[in-house]
This record gives sequence, C-alpha cells and structure tokens, in this order.
Amino acid sequence: MKKELLLSARSLQTHIAGLRRFFHMYPELSGQEARTAERIVEELEDIGGFRIRREVAGFGIIADMPENAKGKETQGMAGIGTVALRADMDALPIQEETGLAFASRVPGVMHACGHDHHIAILLGAARLLAQYRDSLPVAVRLLFQPAEEMSPVGGARGMIENGALEGVDAVFGLHVWPSLPAGVTASRPSFQMASSDRFSLDFQGKSAHAAMPHLGKDALMAGCHFVSGAQTIISRNTDPMQAGVLTIGLFRAGDRYNIVPGNCRLEGTVRSFSPLVRDMAEARLRSLFEGTRLSYDLEGTLDYQRGYDAVENDPAMSAYVLREARELFGEDFAIEPDLPAMTAEDFAFYLKEKPGAFFWLGTGKPGVEAFPLHSPRFAGNEEVLWRGSALMASLALDFGSDGLLCA
Repeated sequence: MKKELLLSARSLQTHIAGLRRFFHMYPELSGQEARTAERIVEELEDIGGFRIRREVAGFGIIADMPENAKGKETQGMAGIGTVALRADMDALPIQEETGLAFASRVPGVMHACGHDHHIAILLGAARLLAQYRDSLPVAVRLLFQPAEEMSPVGGARGMIENGALEGVDAVFGLHVWPSLPAGVTASRPSFQMASSDRFSLDFQGKSAHAAMPHLGKDALMAGCHFVSGAQTIISRNTDPMQAGVLTIGLFRAGDRYNIVPGNCRLEGTVRSFSPLVRDMAEARLRSLFEGTRLSYDLEGTLDYQRGYDAVENDPAMSAYVLREARELFGEDFAIEPDLPAMTAEDFAFYLKEKPGAFFWLGTGKPGVEAFPLHSPRFAGNEEVLWRGSALMASLALDFGSDGLLCA
C-alpha cells in the first residue's frame, strides 16, 4: 500500500499547495481564525465522511471519521480504537517580507511559523484517508487547533477541555523545520522541544533631575542589577548536564537623557526540560527580584506565568513515526536528532494526556538560505507538502501493525 499511497499523495500536491497558498494569503491571529476555520470545513465537507464539530475552544475544529468505507465502525487492532492527527491554525503579528506572489494580504499578519503548511498537510491527509477508508484499522480524529502562538495560554488545553482527546488512543503532530533538509522527518524518543515560561516585572522608583540623582530612586539601575544577576541563575544554579535558558528580551526605562528613570520594565522567558530546573529558575527569579527591589528601596511587581510544558514523545510512538517515514521515503529521510530544540509547542499538553509523538518535517533547500521560523522572510517549502500528507495518513493506516503499539 505504501507505493500506492505515495502515488496518491503526489497526485494531490497541486491541490494541497493551493490550500496552503490560500491560508498563507489570508492569515489570522490567535483567537481570530474564523476565515481559516470556514475554509477547513469547506474542504472537509467536500471530502466527505467526517463528522465535524466547529467552534471548539474558539475557532477549533474536531473532525471524526468513525467508520470505514463499508460503513462498519472501526474498532482497531488489539482494541486500539482512535488515532488523532493535529494541525495548528494561527498566524503571527509580523509584516511579511518574502516577496511571494501569494504573500499575505493582511497587513502586519503572516504565517511565519508554517502553520499554513500544517493545515494544508492535514487536509491532504484527510483526502488520502478518505481514499483508503476501506483499509483503515482505526477511527481517525483530525484536530485543527487555534491559538498555538498565544503563549503562555495556547489553544491545546482548550481543545482538550472540550473533548479533543476523549476516546483517543494516540496523537501525532508535526512542524515544518527549516534547518533540516527538505522531506526529512525527525523525531526523538524523549524530549523534542522545551517548556516555555514567561515573566514580566516592573520597578517603580522616583524620577529626579540627572544633576541631582540623590533626590530620586533609580529604577534603571535596579533593572541593570536584575539583568546582571539573572544571567547567573542558569549558569550557577543548574547542573551543567541539564539544559536551561533564561533570556530577557525587553528592557524599557526612562524618557529623557537628563532624567533619572523612575520606572523600569523587563520581560523575558525561561526554557528547560527538567521540572526541577523550571522550579529553580522561577524561585531564583522571585528571590532576585525581591532582593533587588529592597536594595534600591523601590516598589515593584513580578508576574511569572507558567506556559507550555516540554514536548516529551512516547518512545514507541516516536519509533513508529520514523519507521513509517523510512518505509515511505527511504532511510535518508528519517532521523533521530541528537538534541532537542529549546523552542516550545503546546502540543506538549496532548502528550501529557495520551501516548503519541511530535515530529519535524524538513523544508531546507540546498544552496538557499534557510530563514528561521518567525522570520518575516520565512517562505517555507511547498515541495514537502505531499510528503507530510502521506506520512500523516500512513500513521493512521498502519496503526497497530507494530507489536510495541499493541502491547
């Protein structure tokens, strides 16, 4: 069946690319994915065979294919019943600079993280699954998720709270990855991506003329002290064999060159894989903040928000993804990366509830600069769309054929 599936997927490439271009031209921010959802539903209704639930946790969509082509409810092998496949839908507040003929037509909004690819790939997989419906060993659930970019809240938890994983036995998701060669599938048997927390803090002091600093309370200097101290939280409190990142991305203080700033605002993020590192970083940040505030005799507030958990794949499910990729595309197109990424994904919350795996799909082209995700020049790579659709469909069509998965 693999050869037939590949031929079918290749034949859908033009159609899948057309879908991707539509979503790319009309991107929508987190929580605003109305037009995107409408187009997804149109495509699913055209394919047929899906029970569609709309407006899940906003504009999310749950689409179930509960029966095979013979009208029989699929019970699966060894009691395995339902496989869920997920794509995220939202775009980013970025002004596109790709120069593509189908560039975003929405000022200041762009699919700079490849979610247009993800939607099109899953819709392509839906069409393939409908074609091979008589061969399905399991029921299939498609999850089109809003608000993945809305960290630290995200959209996955809302989908789960609204029943996205009820009755599901395994869940799979993908992300296009510009640093990997086009078409290469990469999945790790443990951590794939990091947890992501967000913090912001404000120091409130007292402004004064620069010539008379003793009459003020310098919030800028407090901010500088905090930034300097924060850089030692990971380097001097974390086992060097454990990964952790603490980055401050915003520092705002002052209004004029000759005024001692009375206010200072900082914003940053903490990334890790270990819950112990995560807890330590938050505790040390709070201690550093309070100590700095007292040392400079300031008022202030610190807001620390736990965001996405680390993406931790089930080892058997990760191995299954790579096996399917090898059988479809060959040994060179399936790899187990040595290291995870410090970027984050709210797919982590699905994996907290059910076995499954997240994987990367390479989009890099030889001799072409690979602009990173979230860059205004990230253009993706339509050549990998049919591959992504074939692999996603294969994960459902072959589920239960591996003894590890039936245990």
